[in-house]
Amino acid sequence: MKTVAIVSTTGGAGRSTLTAQLASLLAARKHPALALECDPRNVLGFHFGMREIPDDGLGAYLDTASPDAWARAGQRSDDGVLFVPWGNGGGSGGAGLAQANAAPDWLRRLLAQVDLPPHGVALIDSAPWPSPYANQAISAADLVLVLAPAQPETCLTMRRLVDALATQGKAVRYVATRLQPARQLHADIVALLQAMLGQAMLPYHVHEDSGVAEALARSESFCRSTPHSQAAHDMNGLASWLSAWIDSAEQESQS
Repeated sequence: MKTVAIVSTTGGAGRSTLTAQLASLLAARKHPALALECDPRNVLGFHFGMREIPDDGLGAYLDTASPDAWARAGQRSDDGVLFVPWGNGGGSGGAGLAQANAAPDWLRRLLAQVDLPPHGVALIDSAPWPSPYANQAISAADLVLVLAPAQPETCLTMRRLVDALATQGKAVRYVATRLQPARQLHADIVALLQAMLGQAMLPYHVHEDSGVAEALARSESFCRSTPHSQAAHDMNGLASWLSAWIDSAEQESQS
């Protein structure tokens, strides 16, 4: 099993949306997929049809250190994705946050207990970096997928994350999101990011699409409900790249 952390330096980058859509698209490509929420906002579950925040979840593990608190919260979506929400435990303060800071590898140790085949994938939706939740996701990851929305704040905050990931020796790829190519500012920001990141920036820019929010309101998968939209095309391209990366990593581990 390979683990992919979905992170960003700003809010509104599309982390939860990309995590849910990529998990579904990879499951359709025959990769057993686990979507895991490491973010007390509890947004990821709503992309899989949840309407109430459960008591159990990853946060409950932090509060109780119960070995099965997070496993009890595991659910399976209609398209075969396993997902674990954050739940009501381990909020942004108190014991949960202290544990997240004190044990920098607890998420990696939990994921080591997951029994998915070598071509399986765990995708972690994290809170914005810097935060102990994003750090947990990065520590557990074989690949860090950094979302870079076409906003001025991204250019101001990205260098710190780039340098931090370099010191950790992590495999990293960057994806521009929320892109409106008709806006010159967005085109300029993407050009700046490409100059900064070079070949680490993937060519699958994810375009802004109002249909994403509409699909979420209807409890539908965006890529299934609007398969011919530009954003769905972008996400499918990114899923195909990740599928090839997983297969390549599996072959390397067997050689």
